[in-house]
Amino acid sequence: MSATPLQVLTRPFAIEPVTNIMLPDGIFDNAIYDLRIACHYTNMSGAALTNVTIYLESTGDPGIVPVAKTFHFASIPAGAAVLVMWDANFKNATPGKRLVSFVAKADGFDSRRTIQQIFVSQTRYDPVTNSYTCSIEEGVLTMSNISAIVQNPKWGRDEKGNCECPPDMGPWIPTGATLAWVPNPAYSGMHAELPFSDPWWKVLAIIIAVIAAIVAAVAAAKGAGTASFGVSGTFDETEPSVNCCTPDVDAGPKKEFTVAGVASAVATVAIGVALSDEADPFWRGQANTLPAEDELTVGEKVVAKWKLPDEPNAGKAYTADVEWTYTRFTTGKTYEYSVRETQTNIHLSDGVELETPNTVALGEPLWVRAKFHRTEGKLFKGTDLYAFALFRAPDGFTFVVPLTDDGLGFDPGANDGAYAGSLDIKEAMRQLLRHRHEVRGLWRIYAFAQDVNLTKPGTPPEIAAQHIGGFFVASAVSLTFDPTLPCPITAQATITVV
Repeated sequence: MSATPLQVLTRPFAIEPVTNIMLPDGIFDNAIYDLRIACHYTNMSGAALTNVTIYLESTGDPGIVPVAKTFHFASIPAGAAVLVMWDANFKNATPGKRLVSFVAKADGFDSRRTIQQIFVSQTRYDPVTNSYTCSIEEGVLTMSNISAIVQNPKWGRDEKGNCECPPDMGPWIPTGATLAWVPNPAYSGMHAELPFSDPWWKVLAIIIAVIAAIVAAVAAAKGAGTASFGVSGTFDETEPSVNCCTPDVDAGPKKEFTVAGVASAVATVAIGVALSDEADPFWRGQANTLPAEDELTVGEKVVAKWKLPDEPNAGKAYTADVEWTYTRFTTGKTYEYSVRETQTNIHLSDGVELETPNTVALGEPLWVRAKFHRTEGKLFKGTDLYAFALFRAPDGFTFVVPLTDDGLGFDPGANDGAYAGSLDIKEAMRQLLRHRHEVRGLWRIYAFAQDVNLTKPGTPPEIAAQHIGGFFVASAVSLTFDPTLPCPITAQATITVV
């Protein structure tokens, strides 16, 4: 028999399980001990596959410890890509490129093994210098002097006076930082090797910022010592903050921190926008500071600061007025190159369109279909996105539901641009009723989506670096510079359970 025509075609990506967000560019970082290894598995044949099993066979690093789990699909339509995820502990993972092996089998075919690379970094915080370091095989990036506009918005209270806010830590909107890169080893010539031979250096900076924001938010809510993180710390606040109500972290069967995570991720990727998508200051600085032939570059530094005329919201073409200076330190001389410019977010969308039933009877499925619009009338489809929805119960508790365009469940067809998902209502009811919370009433639905890095393995580094995933292109959370505005999370649809 031939091998099952199911494959993982692009690099697997990291999901932080408390907030449910994808880490920048899908990179795994061992500062967050518990992560999910996520990937899209695509049916490469022209026919549906039946009785499909998929499991994670092994990882190329004994420091990565996945939880065994086998996924079963009664059928996967032709051309469809299903989303699968495994929990794994990365506490002892070694930074670098690591291989992950997956196995799939369908009726009528032999098993097929797919081996893909993942990228693992290591972020640590030094409270003495108030700096973060992100280590990989190609070198170490140190990030310090991080300035940020802090936002503790008034997320509001529900009808019963309960706080609706996520942890009142952040989000922080970065407005500047110092980035120091020490290559391993020192190099001659114009350009150093890119991190992982793939993304720009600025992606490591975004990872640091997102991790710091997530850690602060989750640790603040769950309490020190209860969160599984290898870092701590926060940013230097440059603006007065507005205090939010204190979250009731002990209440509820499944208190989610997704809203806080999304807000933090949306805010911190402003670093990526400010430092350009086409080529970051390190690459551009190297191109404009050619060292002498007998010199080795032993260190590089970028000092950047920027202003945001408008709020850096997901999917919007907001701008950043940025100034940065690149410095190259060689064995013989120091070189500098400075730039002042305006950059614009290119991870754009024209919004999201949701379809849900208006009313459902108690015990019937709660489902949603979301269409995430690109610009110029097109839709994101299939593996373009990692998407999910929040189902918020009448008493305020939330449940995360993955949204997929795979033609399964409530999705009418694979790759048609409709991402669908449904709530496990029996499990939700069990949890809510156990805590004496209401099931009947108005449920609010919020949709979120991050773009996925679809660069194929083997792409030249300078080309691969221009493709960055993990930017939110749709978010129900909006950021505002006006602290007097009300709750910045908006439901896009509602369902009444009767």
